[in-house]
Amino acid sequence: MPEVTSDATLIIATSWQALGRAETGDERAGICNCTVMIVFAAFFIEANLNQFIEKAAGKGAAGHPPGEHDGLTKKLAWVYNSFVAKAVVTDPKELNASLETEFPGVEEIRNFRNDVAHGIINRPTATLDNAKRLRLRAKQIVDHLLEIAKKNGIPVDRGVEYEMAISTTPAESADA
Repeated sequence: MPEVTSDATLIIATSWQALGRAETGDERAGICNCTVMIVFAAFFIEANLNQFIEKAAGKGAAGHPPGEHDGLTKKLAWVYNSFVAKAVVTDPKELNASLETEFPGVEEIRNFRNDVAHGIINRPTATLDNAKRLRLRAKQIVDHLLEIAKKNGIPVDRGVEYEMAISTTPAESADA
């Protein structure tokens, strides 16, 4: 399926490759592959969300758009408050509940990603069934974000195929 940027395409492809390894690979590597799937599902949401925010800035949104280094919750909250909610939601508990209702699975995906960022692997979540479920949720969240964009006249279109992404993205070496 095409995605909005070559980076988003490569991110979801990495998750897809981990899924293949988890389904057919060594059981001992399963937790690693499931972790990759869930973390890259979170990255996939954020890559598409960043594109949405960039395109939506100044188009009737609530307040200043979040920056690229703001968290996933702040970014989703901005989209929610700007384009979905009838009234701006600021209470953190109410906002988290609203985001989870609007974007089911986002809290679990975000929490897993944040745990990994702090060196913690939530092993009960990093199972094949959960990773597949959350990967699908991430794709559904992105689909919903793109529906919101379309409904609000924000030009965020999918147009980058995996083959195009890997052929047009420079393979820069990381000198360490």
